[in-house]
Amino acid sequence: MTECPVCGAELSLSDGLVKGELMECDDCGSELEVTSVDPVTVQETPEAEEDWGQ
Repeated sequence: MTECPVCGAELSLSDGLVKGELMECDDCGSELEVTSVDPVTVQETPEAEEDWGQ
């Protein structure tokens, strides 16, 4: 069982997950990245920072 690192809800995982794949938690809507497939682990994706061309 893999849990959302943000809200702790059980994640529904599809077959054929690959490392680096992005998914969304059905409960809280957080965007998650698959960091490992055996065992499956996920982490919250970092917020994109504004780039003001500097």
